[in-house]
Amino acid sequence: MSEVQYTLSEGTLTLPEAAQDRSITMLSLPAARASLVVTRAWDVKPGEEEAYLKNQLAKVKRDRKKFSSGEPEETQVGGRPAREVALRFENQRVTVYEKLAVTMLPDHLLVITMSRTAPFDDDAQATWNAIKAGVNFTAGEGA
Repeated sequence: MSEVQYTLSEGTLTLPEAAQDRSITMLSLPAARASLVVTRAWDVKPGEEEAYLKNQLAKVKRDRKKFSSGEPEETQVGGRPAREVALRFENQRVTVYEKLAVTMLPDHLLVITMSRTAPFDDDAQATWNAIKAGVNFTAGEGA
């Protein structure tokens, strides 16, 4: 049996076999006054990225007030082709501004969302761009 190392914020976890990461990672970015959420959609197949984005936007529009969004645009995440959309909505009387990017990996869709309670100014946009560019995929995931 081949052991696999899985890295956590707290350290490294040794597993008896490879595992499928189904976690949702939520990070606070205090300097940017933002939060970052990384999720994985294992049920999305190659070619379904646009449908996934439209479905997610429809859910937010249905569940939140004062929703608006731009059109999905081409971008890159970690040097890979990706789609990105900017959106805005109200949640408990607070306006939330988000940037959402998706990129298809060999076996799942990686979704990165940055949220703020203020519009994306130049500094926040630079942070978002650096996050997307700074993704370093492991072998087999996108590298």
